[in-house]
Amino acid sequence: MFRFGSLFSVLVVAFALFCVPGPARADWLFSGYMGVAGTSSNTLTVTPAAGPPQSIASVDYEGEAFRSPWYYGVRAGWLPHETRGLGYEVEWNHAKAIAQLVHDARDLNQFQQSHGLNFLLGNLVYRFAPMCGGSCGVDVRGGLGISTPHVESTFRNLHQEQYQYGGIAWQAGAGLEYRLWQFVYAIGDARITRVTEKHLRGAGAELAGTFFTRHVDFGVALRLPAR
Repeated sequence: MFRFGSLFSVLVVAFALFCVPGPARADWLFSGYMGVAGTSSNTLTVTPAAGPPQSIASVDYEGEAFRSPWYYGVRAGWLPHETRGLGYEVEWNHAKAIAQLVHDARDLNQFQQSHGLNFLLGNLVYRFAPMCGGSCGVDVRGGLGISTPHVESTFRNLHQEQYQYGGIAWQAGAGLEYRLWQFVYAIGDARITRVTEKHLRGAGAELAGTFFTRHVDFGVALRLPAR
């Protein structure tokens, strides 16, 4: 069930990110990326509507980044212009986690987040001094937000799927950018995300687990003067 307190905490953090005074000169940064992601094995807890909880240990996941729907992400932010300093971003990421269930799963026949182990995040980004004559940049980022997964589950041969609130999520990572032409940049980054999803609704059961995911992304960004 969605918890208002969790949403309120995220909104407070997002408001704080965008109300902190920024650098004297900054750029709007709009970027899109694709890539690959891998989610670590975890333990799924399945709680039937009637009956005791069941734990399924060592569940493996496939990311299937280049099978439809593809892995992708977008960012919009406000970052320092041709100098080092602190910036702010909002990010949407569509990763996937498709469980490879075995006979130990018993009544759980299918569990996927194939239309998205999705993340909505507010990031703080620190950009280091440009290199390569101003053509190259390095940044690090940390973010806090929520997951909004599309859960597809089959429990005791009953199927259900829908988008829903997952839980509070965080991420950390580092990235590179390289100027291709004027305000057009190539970008690449590596990140980790983590979320504990406690109340995922299935057909006649509730599912819970912690999802730790590694991401490697590549894409294109546009840097446009903010002022």
